[in-house]
Amino acid sequence: MGKVSSKSKYIEELASKILQHKKLYYLGKSVISDSEFDALENELKELAPDHPVLSFVGYQFDDLTNKVSHDIPMLSLAKTYSVEDLYEFLQKNSCIAMDKIDGMALSLEYDFSGKLYRASTRGNGKAGENVTEHICHVTNIPKILNISSKKEELKFEIRGEVYFPLSEFKNFNDRFDSFRNAVPGTLGRKEVEEALEVLRVLRFCVYDVLVFKDNNPLNAKEFFSFIKKNNNYLDKIKYSQELGFIDNTNLLEKIDHVRNIDELKDFIEAWYKRNRDYQIDGIVFRYNDEILWENFGNTAHHPRGSIAFKQAGETAETEILAIEENVGRSGKITFRAKLKTVELSGAKISYATLHNAEFIEEGNYAVGSKVEIIRSGEVIPAIIRLIEPAQKSFKLPEFCKCGFKLTRQGPDLMCLDNPVCNYKDQESLVYFVSSLDIMGVSDKIVLKIRDAGLVQEPADFYKLTEEDLLQIEGFAKKSSENVIKSIQNTRKIPLAKFLTALGLKRGGAVKCQEVARKFETLENVLKIDASDLKVEKGWADKSAEDFVASLKNKRNIIRNLLNYVEVLDDESNKKISKQNSHPYFGKNICITGSLSRPREEYKFMLENVGAKLVSSVSSKTDLLVCNESSGSNKYKDAVKFGIKIITEEEFSRNFN
Repeated sequence: MGKVSSKSKYIEELASKILQHKKLYYLGKSVISDSEFDALENELKELAPDHPVLSFVGYQFDDLTNKVSHDIPMLSLAKTYSVEDLYEFLQKNSCIAMDKIDGMALSLEYDFSGKLYRASTRGNGKAGENVTEHICHVTNIPKILNISSKKEELKFEIRGEVYFPLSEFKNFNDRFDSFRNAVPGTLGRKEVEEALEVLRVLRFCVYDVLVFKDNNPLNAKEFFSFIKKNNNYLDKIKYSQELGFIDNTNLLEKIDHVRNIDELKDFIEAWYKRNRDYQIDGIVFRYNDEILWENFGNTAHHPRGSIAFKQAGETAETEILAIEENVGRSGKITFRAKLKTVELSGAKISYATLHNAEFIEEGNYAVGSKVEIIRSGEVIPAIIRLIEPAQKSFKLPEFCKCGFKLTRQGPDLMCLDNPVCNYKDQESLVYFVSSLDIMGVSDKIVLKIRDAGLVQEPADFYKLTEEDLLQIEGFAKKSSENVIKSIQNTRKIPLAKFLTALGLKRGGAVKCQEVARKFETLENVLKIDASDLKVEKGWADKSAEDFVASLKNKRNIIRNLLNYVEVLDDESNKKISKQNSHPYFGKNICITGSLSRPREEYKFMLENVGAKLVSSVSSKTDLLVCNESSGSNKYKDAVKFGIKIITEEEFSRNFN
C-alpha cells in the first residue's frame, strides 16, 4: 500500500486536533487557551488555506442521525467459491484483480471547490449512515482534492474501503470483540472524541471515482475524456492519486489471459500468500475496460462486470453436546458449543463459537441440535446453520457463575453488578500473561493452571514451582521448567506494560503509554484522579473516570504483585534532561519564508532537542528564522516584539 506524504499527514493530524478542540470549546470543556487554538488555526491556514475544517462554523455537522441516500447505489458483488466459475468469467475479457479488503465501504462526497462535505457508509446500498464527523479524523483521507480547475462546477464522489491496519490493531485489541467488528464499532460511536485514537490510525483505500456535472454522473466515455486518460479501470485509480489519495496501484494486477484451471489455482494461492497490513475476505476481479464494464450494467444486487472470489471453508455436520459460558474482562458472557468431534481442514474439532445470547436465540441452538460448522484457514470454527433443532430449547443463564444477576445489553448478557467477579478475573489472568508476552505460556496453559486452583490473581504466577505444575495433566519436567523460567523472566516490568497487563477499563496499550509517559512512576500513577486525565488530550470525561475507577479497584492486585515484581519507571522524559544543554531547549521558534529543507524536517529536529516550532509570532516567541527581511506579518511582529531574527544558516549550525 502506498503512503500518504508526511506533509499531508501532518496537515490532517493538525486539522483533526482543531476539530477536536473546537468541539470541546463549544461544549464548554476547553483544554487549551484561545491563543493556543488560534496558533493551531493559523498554522493550518498557512499550510492549507482552503482546508474545509477552517470553514466550519462552530462545530455543527448535518444531523448525523439522518440517512444519506446514494444517488448511484453502492451495490454488493457477485460471489463465487468455484475456481471453475471464476475461470469462465476471466475468459471473457481482460480483468483487474484486487484485494477484497475486510473493512467497511465508504462514500466520500466533495463539493465544487473540491472540499469534503459528507461521508457515509454503504448501509443497505441505497442509503447509509452519515459519518462525516468521524471521517474528518482519518488522516489519509484528503479533505480537499487537488483539482486543476474549479470552473466547471463538478462534484466528486470517491468510494472505497476504510480498514484497520493489522500493525495498529494490537494496540487497541482490548477495545473490540474481534478485528472484523473494529471499524463498524468505531464509526458507529456517537461520542466521536472517545474514538479519536482509533480514527487517526484507520486507513482508506479507493476502489471507485465518480464525477457529477449538474448533479448528473458522467458516463464512462465522458469521464475519461474529462481526465484525459485511457478508458480503463487502472487509469481511473491512478487518477484518484492525482486528486490526493494514496497510491494503491501495487494492489492491482492486470490479467489478460489465464490458460487453464491449474494456472488460475496457482495465481489464487500466490495471491493469498502476499504480505499485507490488513485482512482480506476474498479477491475481486473487474473488467478493466470501463466502457465495457458500464455497458454490461447491473442486476438489482451487483454489477455484471465484477465478481468476488472467496475461498470456501470446509464444512461438516455434527451435534451440540453442551453449551459453555465464559465471562470476559468487561463482564460480557460469551458462549461456545462443545461438539461431537469431527475433522475439518486436517484438525479434529470439538468446539465452535456461539458468540452471544442473541446468536443462540435467533439460531435456536441448544444441546442436542444438529448443526453445520465451518473452518476456513485459521479462523475459529463457527456454527453456520441449524440442520435439526433439539427437542428442548436452551435456556439462557439468568445469573453469572459468581452468583450475581446478569444484565441484558442488546445482543449480550453482562455481569455488571459484581465488581470483583472471580470469573472475570479468570479472563484477566489470560490477558495479564498475554500482555507481558510471557514466552511459551499460552491461554490454554493459563486456564489449566487456573482450573487446578494454583492461580487466583496475577501475583500467584510468581509463586508457582515446577512441582506445582507437574501435578497437572499434560505437564512434563521440561515443559514445567520452561513455564517457570518464562514467568520469572518478567519480574522487571516497564510501567506502561504493567498498566496494560492489569486490564484497566479504557486502559489499552496506547492509553497506558500516555499515562506512563505523563506520570513516570507507579507511585505517581496511583495518586491520580480523573481530573488529572481530563486535561490531557484524547481523554474524554467518561474515559478518565472509568480508567481511574478501574485502577482503584485493582489496588489489592497491584499491592500483591509488587511483592514479586519491580515496576520500572518510564524513561521517556529522561531524554529531556539530555536536551537541557542545547541552545534551543525550551524555546518557541518560528520559521518563515523559503527554506532549503521542509518545515516538517525542522519541526522534527526541534522536537528532538526539546524546542517547539510555532506557527505565528507573539511576545512568547524566542526566535524567528528568516533568510531575508520581508513585509510578512511574522517579520513585522518579530521587529515589533524585539524578537531575535536569524538566518537559516545560523539556525542550522546548532544541529551540526
